[in-house]
Amino acid sequence: MTLRAEKELEVEQQARGMAEWLSLYQTDNAIFKLTELALLPHNLSLPQLHLLLVLRQAGGILTTGEIGRAMVKASQTITGLVDRLEVQDLVEREFDRRDRRKTWIRLTAKGQRKWEEAMPVANRLAEEVFSVLTDKELRDLQAKTDKLRTAAMGKLAEALGRPGF
Repeated sequence: MTLRAEKELEVEQQARGMAEWLSLYQTDNAIFKLTELALLPHNLSLPQLHLLLVLRQAGGILTTGEIGRAMVKASQTITGLVDRLEVQDLVEREFDRRDRRKTWIRLTAKGQRKWEEAMPVANRLAEEVFSVLTDKELRDLQAKTDKLRTAAMGKLAEALGRPGF
């Protein structure tokens, strides 16, 4: 069998959607690395910027559990992110007096300023990367990724035994 025939057979044996899944994964990794490089001078990682964004969109305060669900991250990952942001005084922890299991995370004024400083960098990069798509292609991509995210989140909630995750 020739190498080309072997490759064609490999592609035929892949599950429906596997090539697209791998492409999405590679695209995500490339954009993630580009963003990390762009944010380096601002002393922020992309997950840290995402956490600041989640807090900002929620009015500046959420529990660690709410942040984890919004970011689709495990609680120990959120704890590490909060630890690193807290050291920079970008967020602060508030322990819930009524429910000791809950910890509230509040965006500080310094965190708001850091978000305002770093977000334009991420916005410029998004403009550059997505400039290869027309407005219609971008809308189509958004609709399709929303649909995939909803399906994946449903499967994740099912796997974790947590409806509405």
